[in-house]
Amino acid sequence: MIRWQRSIRSSGARNIEAVQWAKEVTDYINNKHPDHEVQVFSARFGDVNMLVWQVDFENLAALDEYQESFTNDEGYWEKVNKATGLFIEGSLYDSVFESL
Repeated sequence: MIRWQRSIRSSGARNIEAVQWAKEVTDYINNKHPDHEVQVFSARFGDVNMLVWQVDFENLAALDEYQESFTNDEGYWEKVNKATGLFIEGSLYDSVFESL
């Protein structure tokens, strides 16, 4: 199994807006790809402005196919563009994990 994770820090002053946006983009993605459910989390302790998305795949090829599906998805990019100013620039971090 492969787990993809994306984390990003919201701008403290706009954290509530960032959380709402995170839920909206997650719902959009899950409606487009019901076979790969994305979950979004917010940190309870530590950096409480951190948002994290996770989704699992059978293998790296499935992850690649999934990621490529967003390249020309205008609805997705409209959502992404609405996030301007909600997050701290340079705080986006992607990880890919493999189960043992």
